[in-house]
Amino acid sequence: MPTKLLRPNVGIYVATSDAFANWAAPTLAELTAPTKVFNISQAIADNYTLNMTDSDVDNSLSMTDNAQVDTPTLYNYEASFDGFRDSSLTALSVYNKFRDLFGTAPVGTKYYLIKRIGKAHDATFAVTDTISIFGVTTDNPVDIVADGAMIMLGARFLTTGEVKVNIVPAAGTAGAGPALATILGTKMQSNANIAVYWVPKASVSNEATFLSTPSAATINAAVNLTTAIAWDGYELGATDSNKIDDKGISDAANSQSKGFSQFSGALTFFRGITSETTGSYYTAFETFKAATNARVEGYLVTRVGAGTGNIAANDKVNVFKFIADSAMDDTEGEDSVKFMVKFMPQGLLGLWKTAAA
Repeated sequence: MPTKLLRPNVGIYVATSDAFANWAAPTLAELTAPTKVFNISQAIADNYTLNMTDSDVDNSLSMTDNAQVDTPTLYNYEASFDGFRDSSLTALSVYNKFRDLFGTAPVGTKYYLIKRIGKAHDATFAVTDTISIFGVTTDNPVDIVADGAMIMLGARFLTTGEVKVNIVPAAGTAGAGPALATILGTKMQSNANIAVYWVPKASVSNEATFLSTPSAATINAAVNLTTAIAWDGYELGATDSNKIDDKGISDAANSQSKGFSQFSGALTFFRGITSETTGSYYTAFETFKAATNARVEGYLVTRVGAGTGNIAANDKVNVFKFIADSAMDDTEGEDSVKFMVKFMPQGLLGLWKTAAA
């Protein structure tokens, strides 16, 4: 009786753009070069996507056809990873390797993603292995947070049209790779590891500088919203950019370019009792309550993965420019009275920027 292949017999690897002399025919030596190819299997959540999708189809009929004819044309594929964040920012872990490859590296970095099915992820590569290789460039990284859940980094990709499925490596002498990080790492939970600030537009004298190297002092002097925010309805961060399918005549598969960046924001805040004239609930309400008279404009700044306190120099932060829409009351049910603010994107953002002193 045949034996079913179980999930632990899958490995995911990432190769730098210069790893292969010919990406369509990688050699065993190239696949196992420890400075060019990295084993990131342990960092990826099991809802990942790295696969072919339905091909484009031409359904032209000839005068003699008497039934539908579908002819496959361009190949299509997709790639998307969610990777765990490490509670240590400096550990030599596979989680931090995933972060460095897809979070801190510049948007538009080119990689080849490799999938091998049939062996444990850390088993030695051989010329008898079956691999699939997918060319991609990186899109904006996405922070994935939720109440009671682990923080993840969403690695989003654009396809380059370079894809080969179920091929075998060309002969060669195996090296020491793919490189696997020294340790797995420690997963980080979302709760108590997110800080959110509102920086009014008037507090920023140089917008371009603030978006590229945001000042920790400017952020800390603004409004710390963190302890006023409820998980209910939390939505703040980058999403997948627009994808432009702009193929050349030599492309055999869909090649995508990055279009406009996309981001969104909606926050629900706790209301304090009316006698309070200080504290985070009061401050949040005072900041956004007057939206019908004059919508406030500014920047929501987030730090994901380093507690809820003040921003320090060298922290990694995200900056999103918004106009706050009208405040909407939430008084239903038996839980706390809250109000919700929807934020309207203003086309400017800075992701994973290093805060200046």
